[in-house]
Amino acid sequence: MYKKLLKKIAVYVMAAALCAGMFVPMQAKAASWTFEDVAGTWNGRGTSAYGTITIGEDGMIDDGWNSRQGHMESGSIEVKYKYGGKTETISYNMWKGEKSPSELSDDENGNIYWIIDKDTIRSWNIYKEGGTLYSYNPSTMTRIKAEAKKKSHKENPEEVAKRKAEEAKKEEERKALEAASKEAARMAEEAAEKGFADMAQMQEAQAGGKSADEYYNNAVVNTEGIEDATPISQGGGLIINGEKTNVTATISKVSSFYVNSVRAAREGTVLNVVDVQFPAKEAVASFYMPGVAQGDAITAAQYIDGAWTDVEVTEVRADHVVLNLKNNGIVAFLKN
Repeated sequence: MYKKLLKKIAVYVMAAALCAGMFVPMQAKAASWTFEDVAGTWNGRGTSAYGTITIGEDGMIDDGWNSRQGHMESGSIEVKYKYGGKTETISYNMWKGEKSPSELSDDENGNIYWIIDKDTIRSWNIYKEGGTLYSYNPSTMTRIKAEAKKKSHKENPEEVAKRKAEEAKKEEERKALEAASKEAARMAEEAAEKGFADMAQMQEAQAGGKSADEYYNNAVVNTEGIEDATPISQGGGLIINGEKTNVTATISKVSSFYVNSVRAAREGTVLNVVDVQFPAKEAVASFYMPGVAQGDAITAAQYIDGAWTDVEVTEVRADHVVLNLKNNGIVAFLKN
């Protein structure tokens, strides 16, 4: 009776530690459990669970994505969690797949389980990438249905073909979802490395050929066809109908066609050429252009109906050029 009491206390402490996310299971003996002990339907919670899994007395484990052979074997592996980056050594006493967890090759996956008791199982989905085993956060599964033993049923050829087709479809869907998840994670990492807040902003900036600095500063620093372009940005404060507003003109990049065109049509050094768009027909806009000095002979022209039309330069001061724009569109800044 004393030993039974100690066993109950140990199970209670293990369960409490699991709830706190602190329990690391000890190595188990493979002979401790059989598939008859855990056969049934299990409900999962946690990011690695697909909802429910079904374990058959023959060892087949179906998690809703595929049905693969389970193995009542113990071991331990080191995995790196995909979200969080923590590395942990995980013990298991049951696994699913064609290869043992330690034998997986790149782009192969499987599942490992720690059977806590007949009603509680801890589950990890694992996959190998770049020689490293990764796992998503584990899930805890509880038995939700104690299934009665069924007589063995021999499938006919049609049933076998149907089951295999369904399994192949589930596996294809699982791989597609996994690939999409990996690509999303890769793009999010790329966006962060390039200084973007998220993938959407990175893709929007890339569509316009802009770096993160250009995107977030409403600027054009580098322009095709100009070796040392003068950076241009617009920080708002447009004067519309004679009144200063908080409206900003959007600055976008243009192709070298417009650079070559204005060089052929106008005299002077082309400082930069940009597309200027604002929500009005006319506006007075101040452009930040570092390197411009007060009194510099700056001229501007706008590409309208296939020709370059003069734009009034109302002011040139240190690092700023102010234009009186009569239209939205492509504007060239030149120094004479």
